[in-house]
Amino acid sequence: MLPVYYIISSSSVVMTTQECQTMENSAYLALPLFAGLAAGDIPAALAALDALCRPFAKGETLLEAGQRGAPMGVVLAGRVLIEHLDLWGNRTLLGRAAEGELFAETYAFLPDQPMLVSVVAAERGEALFLDPAKLMAPGCEPWRWQMMQNLLHILAGKNLNLARRSLYTAPKTIRERVTAYFSTLAVQKGSLEFELPFDRQQLADHLGVDRSALSSTLSAMQRDGLLTIDRRRVCLKKAEGL
Repeated sequence: MLPVYYIISSSSVVMTTQECQTMENSAYLALPLFAGLAAGDIPAALAALDALCRPFAKGETLLEAGQRGAPMGVVLAGRVLIEHLDLWGNRTLLGRAAEGELFAETYAFLPDQPMLVSVVAAERGEALFLDPAKLMAPGCEPWRWQMMQNLLHILAGKNLNLARRSLYTAPKTIRERVTAYFSTLAVQKGSLEFELPFDRQQLADHLGVDRSALSSTLSAMQRDGLLTIDRRRVCLKKAEGL
């Protein structure tokens, strides 16, 4: 029998027991967490990890700050945002998870710790919820060891991203934060032209700055010839100036 996860939303508590039947076994192999597994191993892995699927609508809260014992999520379709809302209503966008990416994995391994962030759907999609602690259960199945390696690799990458974020949230001025963030994206993409993963409000939240002040700073940087920006498309003009 599948367990029940309670997905807490700001308006209600939603109970789901939907089994994961929306994807072919082979489709899971495209997800980083399942990379290297055989298609025939997928049913056993999903069952062992108490896998449940849940569709979500844009703006819906999948997991809420304060919740304990949250499962680990994998985005099957769509995107989710990782947000922190303080007591005064100030929102900080800490990250996002797109198709194939994980969220709430740290809290899934620390069930006694309340979540400090909320997971909110940026668009319509579907998520897979798992209990990663079950990977540590006794067993010598090849898929178990492969998934543990995959998870370790993913966690290392997310830790690196967290370290990168500190590089562009440490500066005091908005221009310095924008400069550091855009420089990081340019290095990651290997190009002075790249697409921002956030809209303007989300970018402001991610950098921890006011949206209007951010827009003014971006306009000033364009006038100074440092970059051009068209909605989410950015082209850095002078690498030496950033």
